[in-house]
Amino acid sequence: QAACLITDSPAALFAMMEEQTQRIQSCVGMELDTVERKNTVCQYTIMSTELLVIEDTFEDPRSSSNPLIREGNIRFYAGVPLMDEDGDVLGTICVIDFQPKSLSDRQKHLLEELGVGVTKILLGKKRKRQAGYFSEIFQLTNNVICVLDQDCQIKDVNPAFTNVLGISRSESIA
Repeated sequence: QAACLITDSPAALFAMMEEQTQRIQSCVGMELDTVERKNTVCQYTIMSTELLVIEDTFEDPRSSSNPLIREGNIRFYAGVPLMDEDGDVLGTICVIDFQPKSLSDRQKHLLEELGVGVTKILLGKKRKRQAGYFSEIFQLTNNVICVLDQDCQIKDVNPAFTNVLGISRSESIA
C-alpha cells in the first residue's frame, strides 16, 4: 500500500522470484498468487541493481508482447529489486498502473527507500531464523563447540563440550 501511495498507482506487489515462478507475498489492487517467471516484468528488475521504470509497457520491447501485460491492460510498471548485502536479489516491490505515466525523482527515491526498508525487515527475519537454527545445533550436537571473543577468551560452551571435557559450563567460561 505504501508503494501505491508513493507512486499514485492503483496496484502494487511484493514478490519473491523462484526458479520458474514469481510468488506474490503481498498484493494491493489486484488478485495474484503466482505468475510464471517468463511472464513477469519483475524478471528484468531482478537482473538489475536499480529501479526499473517502464513508462509505457505496450511500447517497451521487454513487455510489449507479454500476455500478462496485454490481458491485464497494464500500461505502467516500476520495480525495485530487494537485495541482500551480498548483492543477491531476494525479491521485488513493484507498482503498476493501467495508463502510461512517469514518476518524479522524489517518487523514484521514495520507492527505492521503501525497498531498502523492506529488505532490512527480510534480512532481520532471515538472521533470526539462522540464529535459532544455530542455537538448536549448538545445544543438540555431539560436536564440541566453544564460542570465543576477539581475545580468544571462552564466552560460551555447548553441552557436548562440558560432557567430553568433564567440566561445568561455569568452569569453562572466562
